[in-house]
Amino acid sequence: MKDKLIAIKDLKISFFHENGKIQVVRGFDLSMDSGEIVGILGESGSGKTVSATSILRLEDEAGSIDSGTVFYKDRNLIELTEKEYRKIRGNRISYVFQNASSALNPYKKIGLQLTEVLKNHQLPYSRTIVLDALKGVGIEEVHMVYDMYPFQLSGGQNQRIMIAQGIISKPDLLIADEPSSSIDASLRKTVLDLLKNINQKSGMAIILITHDFDVARYLCDRLIIMYGGLVMEEGTVNDIFEEPLHPYTRELIECASSLTRGDSPVYTLEGTAPTPFQFKEECPFFSRCKYRLPECTLEIPQIIELDNRKIRCVKHKKR
Repeated sequence: MKDKLIAIKDLKISFFHENGKIQVVRGFDLSMDSGEIVGILGESGSGKTVSATSILRLEDEAGSIDSGTVFYKDRNLIELTEKEYRKIRGNRISYVFQNASSALNPYKKIGLQLTEVLKNHQLPYSRTIVLDALKGVGIEEVHMVYDMYPFQLSGGQNQRIMIAQGIISKPDLLIADEPSSSIDASLRKTVLDLLKNINQKSGMAIILITHDFDVARYLCDRLIIMYGGLVMEEGTVNDIFEEPLHPYTRELIECASSLTRGDSPVYTLEGTAPTPFQFKEECPFFSRCKYRLPECTLEIPQIIELDNRKIRCVKHKKR
């Protein structure tokens, strides 16, 4: 893990509720280099957003990291004080939220919101620097937008402004949570191209949280598939699309392919993903898996490394 930009090992996260404490992420690992784009995919409730927000300690007071390590370069972020964390959050590591229109402050002008990022981290700031950041994400009439409020702009414009806010400090890592899901389909490729260009020009690493395989295939170098609060498979984009190893990954790709082909009826994955209240000490995909074995219910399968792939499945343990 040495010399990695980000190295997360065996991360487990719980949330408190009225009946006690419940674990929502039961095993998350991520290792990435500078300049990489890694996608985290899975159905809603799989744990992908919680795993990513833990890098910046964005879980609220109801959440806690039970165990694991989160290294940024050579520092375990979990051990930092909040004061130390503020020097990294929004500066060296930034986050672009899913719904930009609600994430931006409705009572502050766009220019002020971007300026505050620089001021808060004691970085050089000026109107020119902010205008250049807005131009860099494709905003037109930047002088006018600088003095506007978020509600005066479209969803697509606000999404670009969120990205500008995320990259204005020139971070090492940008975490983008479904960056194209809340905007019009005609603008999605524009936003994805923007992220790709930022990555290529600056070498900024990106973690993309998504449920859309087409988006992941277009943008990412490597993919992590999550289900039931666990990493189920990891590999390069080409490897996973050409030869998905985990039954869950196969089902997701088939669903996406069926939709792309325009099948009637569209292929669907039967059943529903378990909620954290339904988690058991077994493979979480057991009830929906076509290849399930009795051994799948004995314990949570361990991650197996196969060449440059990782998979959590007892079927591959038998190789």
